[in-house]
Amino acid sequence: MSPSARPTLLDVARAAGVSRATASRALAGQANVAADLVRRVRAAAAELDYRAHPAARALRSGATGSVALVAPSSELEGQGGPFVGAPLRGATAVLFARSVQPVLLLDDGRDRTPLLGYLAAGHVDAAVVVLQRESEPLFAELGDLPVPVVFVGRPTAAMDDALTSVDSDHYGGGRLAARALLEAGRRRLAMIAGPAGYAPSDARAAGFRDELAAWGVAPGPVAHGSFSMSSGASAAASVLRRDPGVDGLFAGSDLMALGALRVLEAGGRRVPDDVSVVGFDDTVVAETCEPPLTSVRQPLRELGARAAELVLDLLRDPGAAPQHVVLPTTLTVRESV
Repeated sequence: MSPSARPTLLDVARAAGVSRATASRALAGQANVAADLVRRVRAAAAELDYRAHPAARALRSGATGSVALVAPSSELEGQGGPFVGAPLRGATAVLFARSVQPVLLLDDGRDRTPLLGYLAAGHVDAAVVVLQRESEPLFAELGDLPVPVVFVGRPTAAMDDALTSVDSDHYGGGRLAARALLEAGRRRLAMIAGPAGYAPSDARAAGFRDELAAWGVAPGPVAHGSFSMSSGASAAASVLRRDPGVDGLFAGSDLMALGALRVLEAGGRRVPDDVSVVGFDDTVVAETCEPPLTSVRQPLRELGARAAELVLDLLRDPGAAPQHVVLPTTLTVRESV
């Protein structure tokens, strides 16, 4: 820490050799902290001349504060689609209802120094951060901020368990997709998975495989795409070359499913007469494609709302234990199965 920087709760925790949550509870006078730890934390706070973040105190006392909503700048070009916009709308609704001002901050994925500096300088009380695949490294850079941070999404299995996050049940969604195809009588099932190593993609694929195993059905060919329509088309062509008799297809995103539908149509395979198709996300693409697509729905707006609720809870109780909230996915049945 530089001589001019304001000491943070994390600095106190490190000096005392305890977790950030323990330091917060000790300084708040909560009874569930051992007396020797309280003495160590208070001594470290006194030595560092630590003062609690004023915005957090203000919000706990009922005053109006502000909370940053951090999103990839790709949203400005519409590339983030509902995966960024819907969580932001959900978070904003909660903040406005609590008389808290949302402040939109954009991450361009390159030089994050201005973004991190703004968040560390006390301009906002807390932050809700929408993580996408391209912004995956951001969670590591935000872990030491002096304000509470809640993440929407967990793009990597290596994400620090000390960080609070809200995500969809991608694994359960994969099982829902497989079950829909199996209940439709399909048994030669292929999968177009998202990028390998990306935690949501891997979880969807694992759920799909496990549901097949529970039914005693061997999985068919698997190809990977990048969540785009063109990659879905290429992947569909690949799995059909390997097994032309595929009668059920799960695509790990609606856009990839749309690409697959076009390949099936071009090859004379009728949906759902010859092949059933299930997508993932339940976006406007699923509603408007032909035939309308059965899809696993992510509760995108609810993710943002829950993240905003959690970050406000952390402002009132900074010592609260980290939470990893997983919201259920559901199946929207349309005409492709």
